[in-house]
Amino acid sequence: MDVQQDNPFQTPQADLQQASASTLPLYRIAAVGLGTFLGTPLAGAWMLAHNLQLLGKADRVAMVWGVAVCLLALTLALAFVLPEEVPTLPFAIGQLLGMVMLAKHLTEADIQQHAAAGGTFLSNWRAAGIAVLFSIAVMVLLFAVLMILDV
Repeated sequence: MDVQQDNPFQTPQADLQQASASTLPLYRIAAVGLGTFLGTPLAGAWMLAHNLQLLGKADRVAMVWGVAVCLLALTLALAFVLPEEVPTLPFAIGQLLGMVMLAKHLTEADIQQHAAAGGTFLSNWRAAGIAVLFSIAVMVLLFAVLMILDV
């Protein structure tokens, strides 16, 4: 009887398998754009941060949030300063293009590899729902700030 083989307290000799990146669902770049359009750059940043976390690029998440907050703050500041006759659509398009270009720059190659490896993607409907929640949260926050300032 071999003591090493019959030891019930010995750890098993099985190989541990890590979850591969192709098994984790990501958001498409279009979902980041949809989230930005419907729910401010903060929603797009949330989806992009999700992708960056799963792709092992967590060091870039803070930069993404910084860009999103700056885009939103710039747009809100311009909305209060510019006259009402100025159309708002160019500002929404600018935010959209900024976040989509950032998403392409940071994750496009990884997302293409993910798709080529048969990886799964999260639904754009989910992205739209998250965007609506972000939009509601921003509206509530703006309403509260305006009530405090009594504008």
